[in-house]
Amino acid sequence: MLFRARFAGAFALASLSAALAPSAALAHGAPEFPISRQYNCYKNPSLPACQAAIAFGGEQAIYDWNGVNQAAANGNHKAVVPDLKICAGGQEKFKGFDLARADWPSTAYSPGADGKYEYRYNATAPHRSLNWTFFMTRDGWNPTTSPLRWSDLEQVQQLGPDQIVTVGKTYTMKLNLPRRTGKHVLFSAWQRADSTEAFYACSDVDFGGGTVPPGTPTGLKQIGQVSAAQDLPSGSQVKLRVFNSAGNDLETIPVVLTAATTKAAWLGQLATKVNQTSGYVKVGTLQGGSVVVPGGATVMDVYLQNANSGASYALDVILPTPPTTPPTTPPGTTTWTEGPSYTVGQIVSYAGKQYRCLQAHTAYVGAGWNPAVATTLWQPV
Repeated sequence: MLFRARFAGAFALASLSAALAPSAALAHGAPEFPISRQYNCYKNPSLPACQAAIAFGGEQAIYDWNGVNQAAANGNHKAVVPDLKICAGGQEKFKGFDLARADWPSTAYSPGADGKYEYRYNATAPHRSLNWTFFMTRDGWNPTTSPLRWSDLEQVQQLGPDQIVTVGKTYTMKLNLPRRTGKHVLFSAWQRADSTEAFYACSDVDFGGGTVPPGTPTGLKQIGQVSAAQDLPSGSQVKLRVFNSAGNDLETIPVVLTAATTKAAWLGQLATKVNQTSGYVKVGTLQGGSVVVPGGATVMDVYLQNANSGASYALDVILPTPPTTPPTTPPGTTTWTEGPSYTVGQIVSYAGKQYRCLQAHTAYVGAGWNPAVATTLWQPV
């Protein structure tokens, strides 16, 4: 039996034509680049920092990721969003996003050829914009000391609606940011024009070691991320496929796993091979103008080697086909273990509970497909 999961990468934004006039930005939502804490946790709730945020503040924050707001802000952001609750927008249910941790995933952030930093917002519901105000943590800020205070931030820019380009549900802005190195937080406050309501977001960014001066193009452009959702059994294949702007295949970089492999390990193997062989993309994190593969990561950025190529990508995960030999365990109630094959309708016991098999499969050793977690394979009786 073949399981196949395909994760489409974010396509590179088409170059914006000069004929495309800026329009007023409309929407609830959250930053997608650099990705905000709330949007990242919505997309990748298994990240350690996101798990800690959920444990501290509750799961509702993940479901309401596009509503980190204050109804009566009216531009007075410091009055309605208190110290230590800045990334939560002052709301109790989002307090997990203010945890002082060193492992909030950060986006490698570098300027384009024009010396400006791209900022993209994923919009989900319409509102007219009055302005966007951006704040950056000061030099010397330590992410592990305490949640953000206003004294940790300095205002770096404010944009009006005529400085925002809208393409579909994506709003793109260009920011002039002060020189920074290492990890920082970019905090945005978006004030509606048709209401006193404002929306807030913290995006963790990494400017690298400062070896690439502002305005120096690296030739690289981040177009999305790849994430490893699960450990894989021996015989699995993972492939990064790259397409041109017309959707035609340019190249495929495969990795065949010869042993049960953790999700961080197989993603690291794939990223290493991509960086060694691909003529179009790099996978990892940007440091000093180069893409490196971080150890132990289960989410990595994908970069175009040529920012104007228009290429896109997809990650294919192909599980091995189970053997066609008869099941090694008889039908009826038995204790579930790794290794045997199971048939549809078979009843097993696991951790004091009974489960019915929904799909015939082999429980490969190391795959972790026990009945308590593999809900597509097992159903409680």
